[in-house]
Amino acid sequence: MKRKIVCLMAAIMCFSMTACEKTPDKSLVTQKNIDRLEKAAKETPKDGSTLKDIIETTTDTYDFNYESDDGKVKIVADNVPVTLPTKDTIPMYRVKSGELSQEIADKLYDYFFPDGAYTTTGSDLTKQIIDNLILEEKKYIANVKDDPDTSESDKESIIQTHEGVIKEYEEERKTAPDESTLKYVPKDSSYVDVEQETVSGTTKTKELNVSSKDQKEKLNICSSSDEDSFSSSAGYENVKDYHYDGILTTQVASCTDDEKKKIGISEEDAKKYVDDFVQKIGMDWEIYDVGCAAGNKYKEDFDDTDKYNQDAEMISADNYTAYVFNLVQNINGIQSATTSSDYVPDKDDTTLTWLYEKIRIIVDKNGIVAFSWEFPQMVEEEVSDNVGIISFDQAKDIFEQMMPLTTRGDLEEHEDRDVEIKATATVYEVRLGLMRVRSSGSDRNGLLTPAWLFYGDYNIDFGGENYSEQQPWILLAVNAVDGSVIDVTAGY
Repeated sequence: MKRKIVCLMAAIMCFSMTACEKTPDKSLVTQKNIDRLEKAAKETPKDGSTLKDIIETTTDTYDFNYESDDGKVKIVADNVPVTLPTKDTIPMYRVKSGELSQEIADKLYDYFFPDGAYTTTGSDLTKQIIDNLILEEKKYIANVKDDPDTSESDKESIIQTHEGVIKEYEEERKTAPDESTLKYVPKDSSYVDVEQETVSGTTKTKELNVSSKDQKEKLNICSSSDEDSFSSSAGYENVKDYHYDGILTTQVASCTDDEKKKIGISEEDAKKYVDDFVQKIGMDWEIYDVGCAAGNKYKEDFDDTDKYNQDAEMISADNYTAYVFNLVQNINGIQSATTSSDYVPDKDDTTLTWLYEKIRIIVDKNGIVAFSWEFPQMVEEEVSDNVGIISFDQAKDIFEQMMPLTTRGDLEEHEDRDVEIKATATVYEVRLGLMRVRSSGSDRNGLLTPAWLFYGDYNIDFGGENYSEQQPWILLAVNAVDGSVIDVTAGY
């Protein structure tokens, strides 16, 4: 798995499809064609294929139970809701990996820092600090030389690396101040042009990095329009009682009413903070789901550190301390797809991979304490306002044919393990929405196409040790225009 160049990075395992059971129709696995999709979208919908027709023929719930002969693959849908848009037509749009405009930056700044924010100038990396760093490097090199368990060739490599670090420090020392010159100065919401050298050359972004004077509250925005540059993102954190930054990209749990009471704010009141934020920054976002999370503190910040024996620097609270809201774009009354998948297919390191938009807000008793917006997608123009689509019956047949295959293929990715591996996919909602498919040869442009989205839990049992995908998770996405399966990891 290769790294991708983005402002925020992560990686999670993906589905891999192998035809091990019933062979699927070729039309389900062929390469998608953007031109063909656009052409189909512009055609007059056939009788019975408009959204209005589909609504009239779609059941409110869905049931499906499958278990493979060897018991290793289970697919469960137990009376799950089928959610449809409350409209007569469903559109298709052209969409691009979006810049974050100065107007958006202004609104985020004004919301989080109504009294203004600060940036830093100068440096606190003094000559004395650099001398101490050099001394630590020299001590490390001396220990390596005396280490009987390290081979001579490894010693040479390690020593060479750290001697290079010392040379860099010595170069920095020439211009380092004798005393700290670090200062906090007022900063407005204007972007700053930034150039950086990457493996693909010089990249240009617009950035806004500000904080409160005590550095506990920070807002970082990165906006890019360069094909070979960073992906745009925005992030905010306000450390009052707990740190939540890592929770923005990790598993979020569901919680009981009793557990919610310990958070110190009701879910209803927490939602009001989210609604106020969305309304004031003027984005067409809505809450998709909500979970709970336990905040983190540095070990020394806890009242009783003796009870913690972990080596970790950060320790989680004993109970849930915040709500985590996952948001999605609402495009003219129709939800855009959302998924936690951060898998990056093996590609050249210089290739930007366009992941799906992710928006998270964390609220505790103090209000909004963290916000993250990754891979923003911007609608450019409408291809058609009334696209003909396949029925739910057709979509569920495709799901029931393909889901056992994708699950079996995922198990075969781990067949070299010495334990028995089983997988269970549990559908919790089927939704007709809009999902982005990537244009051929582009990591920045695509179409928002109607899609039947099978959301659910995905669990792999490694001989009693369970692994579950982070929510929200798309088990399978069926393109509602042509019935093809949208590869969530590849984006088409």
